[in-house]
Amino acid sequence: MASWTLTVIVLLSIFMARSQTRGDQDTASQKNKDSAIKQLTDFKERTFIPGSNVTLQCGNGTDIKWNELIYILWNISLQGRNCWLGLSPKLDDTCKDGKRLLNTSDGVYLVIPRISTEDEGFYSCDLSHKAGSYAVNVSVSVPQLSTQLDSDINQRIAVCRANYTQKTAPTLHWEPALNFSSNVISVEKHGRFTVESRVYLPDNVTISELTCVATYSDESGSVQHKSTLNLNQSLSNGTQENDFSPLLITAISVGSVCFILVSLAMVYILSRKLSDLSVLKKLCCKSKISTAAEDKPPQPADVEEVEPYASYIQRVNSIYNSSAELFNA
Repeated sequence: MASWTLTVIVLLSIFMARSQTRGDQDTASQKNKDSAIKQLTDFKERTFIPGSNVTLQCGNGTDIKWNELIYILWNISLQGRNCWLGLSPKLDDTCKDGKRLLNTSDGVYLVIPRISTEDEGFYSCDLSHKAGSYAVNVSVSVPQLSTQLDSDINQRIAVCRANYTQKTAPTLHWEPALNFSSNVISVEKHGRFTVESRVYLPDNVTISELTCVATYSDESGSVQHKSTLNLNQSLSNGTQENDFSPLLITAISVGSVCFILVSLAMVYILSRKLSDLSVLKKLCCKSKISTAAEDKPPQPADVEEVEPYASYIQRVNSIYNSSAELFNA
């Protein structure tokens, strides 16, 4: 009995050891697969400020032997068009918009001079060298930032509006810092996002400029975009517009009402004129008809209807025949 129990314990120990070993091997194999996939394809999201010069690198300069490079190809999908450019004896540049490849000792870079919203899109790089291959997909976003001065019932409002396409919304703040009432709203329209900051300015504000700062975060860090609002200049233009807009609306309303009333009056007058003309026309026509009837000459008396020549001849012939028959008798 003791030997049988010992045998069972040994078998269970062996089974548990093998199960643990197999689980470790499966975990290690899955990690190796994930690592290999990550090495083969890399996905990135980058945000750039309009007007800046941008460089994108395909591959890590320390992992790739650039003297053993076979080819490198950038496929670029922009808004409404696709193009490509690369390094190889048989590859051409089809973008023709200033983008170029910069070959240096530490790698090959894609250069985008003075980037704008027209350069937004997806940039895919395929790289091949003697030791293997590498691919990277980069989503490039070029957000827009604008400021303006609005008003609502004689209340000045500083507005900062940022457009973006990435998943993470930018953070907005004003410089210098303001401790006034404010709110932030976000709107999505046609796949693009807008975040807006509105600060309600009191009448005793003495500063002449406000700067809105938008901070965008991506894998490479954070990027700041600034836009300055001139309160004095914008306020004069905005105040004029807001002062005249109620008067303009009132004038347009009164003018519209007057136009409608005049039009109705003209229609009424024309209808009265047409009805008077129709009455006169009827009277005129009746008088003409009566005058024509009076001026018509009297018709002569009825004349005996003249018989046709054939019936006359027939009647004469019948009389003649009757006389001849009497004579012969």
